[in-house]
Amino acid sequence: MGSVGKVDSGIVSVNAYGIYENITFPLIFKVFKPKGTLKPGDKYQTKIELASSIIAELVEFGFHIELVLADSLYGEAS
Repeated sequence: MGSVGKVDSGIVSVNAYGIYENITFPLIFKVFKPKGTLKPGDKYQTKIELASSIIAELVEFGFHIELVLADSLYGEAS
């Protein structure tokens, strides 16, 4: 978890939220796993790859997406 200024344990997730009549609610999330924490058989995916798969899933479910936002930490994929 890079934002604490040191190596620390925790769970990092990539999230999607919906907005309906000014109410924000969670839709789906995926857990980001750094390369060093993968178990045999796990496939490494960057945060951007996880976000792309979330968007694809939501479109497949029939959601109409008007806007996608990401913060600067999406560039930190290790």
